[in-house]
Amino acid sequence: MSAFIKAIISFFTAICMIPSMLNVYLFGTNNINENEYGKVRPDTWVAVDGLGRSLPTYTEVGETDKEKFVGLFYWTWHYNFASTNEADNVTEILSETPEAVWDFNHPVWENTYDGKPYHWNKPLFGYYQNLDEYVVRKHAEMIADAGVDVIIFDCTNGSYTWQPAYEVLFRVFDEAIAEGVNVPQIAFMLPFAASDEAAVSMRDLYNNVYSKGRYKHLWFMWDGKPLIMAHADALNKKDATDKAISEFFTFRENYAAYFGSDQSMTKSAWGWCSDYPQMKFGTTPFGNPEQMCVSVAQNAADGKLVAMNNGGNVQGRSFTKGNYSYTYQKGAETVTVDASTENAILYGLNFQQQWDYAIECDPDFIFVTGWNEWIAGRFSEWQGTTNAFPDQFCDEYSRDIEPSAGILKDHYYYQLCANIRRFKGVGAPTETVGGTTININGADSQWNAVPNEYFHYTGSTRDRDADGWVGLHYENTTMRNDFRSVKVTNDNENIYFRIETVDDITPYTDSAWMRILIDTDSSGVSANWEGFEYVINRDSATDSALGVEKSTGGWQFEETGTATYTVSGNVMQVSIPRSALGLAEGDEVHFNFKLSDNMQTDGDIMDFYQNGDVAPGGRFMFTY
Repeated sequence: MSAFIKAIISFFTAICMIPSMLNVYLFGTNNINENEYGKVRPDTWVAVDGLGRSLPTYTEVGETDKEKFVGLFYWTWHYNFASTNEADNVTEILSETPEAVWDFNHPVWENTYDGKPYHWNKPLFGYYQNLDEYVVRKHAEMIADAGVDVIIFDCTNGSYTWQPAYEVLFRVFDEAIAEGVNVPQIAFMLPFAASDEAAVSMRDLYNNVYSKGRYKHLWFMWDGKPLIMAHADALNKKDATDKAISEFFTFRENYAAYFGSDQSMTKSAWGWCSDYPQMKFGTTPFGNPEQMCVSVAQNAADGKLVAMNNGGNVQGRSFTKGNYSYTYQKGAETVTVDASTENAILYGLNFQQQWDYAIECDPDFIFVTGWNEWIAGRFSEWQGTTNAFPDQFCDEYSRDIEPSAGILKDHYYYQLCANIRRFKGVGAPTETVGGTTININGADSQWNAVPNEYFHYTGSTRDRDADGWVGLHYENTTMRNDFRSVKVTNDNENIYFRIETVDDITPYTDSAWMRILIDTDSSGVSANWEGFEYVINRDSATDSALGVEKSTGGWQFEETGTATYTVSGNVMQVSIPRSALGLAEGDEVHFNFKLSDNMQTDGDIMDFYQNGDVAPGGRFMFTY
């Protein structure tokens, strides 16, 4: 379609949408934090995951397309089961007793009841209840950093809306906004039919949340009204409240089947999980689909629904249709991933094949399944499988993206981040400027001339004191120095950092204190720990000096020099000799970096998600 024709269609579409735009004004927008919270810019961060896959950058994917949206399926009902059940882990159980896989009465299952929930493996944050504010805040940041626009709650079973959990999430997300997090917005998915249960759920949500305007800034808008994935035909339009509900929302009927032909716009249907090649739901004025699904795995085989432990050709994480493969650059090496790749489960072939097709089809909205389901009931029989686990089973046959304490770690999280960038683009990076000499014993005002400033969320590691599943309790009080921002500049001899925290910086005698990690070789060829060639202050601080060390491979280092520093209240200034970082005088300066304070397990990068404070989070890095 020519640019001229597209512009004409855009003009008339805009005219027709004036009423919708008024509703957006009244109800809120999808980008509520764009101006107020724009200082923290996750889409400009870089990262290399544990498999050597780099996140796409601005030069590769271009400017953010504000007309593209990503939704992520999210589960809020764990607390309902956690209060009465121990956290049993299928992966652990079957690693010791593999013969029990299809035997419902095997002693290893301890005669638990039909339908008892089991975890497919252990979440990184433990067997949590989703009333745990520490975990909910972590989710807010991680999902925001990925570029997700809306999380969609699973309320498809009965008339349950899981109010205790969504109330906690609303409150924690609201607090996170005040601390700089551009949190995803929210929507609900209700039962898959125009049932009495669906009507009960709609009335419950309308009466408790929407009619009262509660947390309006968190509502995800579509066509000018709050989105809800539900069947409006469940309502009695002759009833005044039901009529108000039917007019309040933008309805998209949630389509249950994984298999089928593309759905027309007249059905106003959206999917949540679909077999490859995924269905296209609806059409836009430009002819592209309105919505498509991308899922990590599907409890399906040979065109029919099956339990995840069916034993046949179940579409797990490493499943592909046909001879699919994908490639990526790992330094100078081009890596090809296909079904024969060693540990193919780690690389998300199923996930990537679905992403590739969805991006090619260019929908306005991609629905991703999913973030944190974690559990499935164990049933004596389901869809022909005995001792069946319908939705989740083990590392291979599961569909969660939230990082795991097992072998999957955070690989799927960064695959999500990468593909959202491919679909939506990223913000243009701010050009950095060097050439300023800093006297770290001088006035803080000298930094006013340095424009290169990087911001991060405050309050990002709150204390944890919460029950998990039966018999488990989690505590974490490792937050110490809460990073707010960092400025960087250089001259011909030194690299300078100005690090600002929320409160006064603690004494240098603290363990794992105020570290700077630096990546000077983005190719990954040089010896490094998780991509970082250098660490400043691994364990050698004095009252004025910090050791500079270079990795000899992994968490093993040799000293290359000494940095000097000063601390005044909540500001730390650091001067690092360029020579200590292998940066010769006169060479162009380019590196990635992150800050870390109070790491609990040296050498384990997964610690960055859980303890102390890091800026930016996880594997992300700032670029100078």
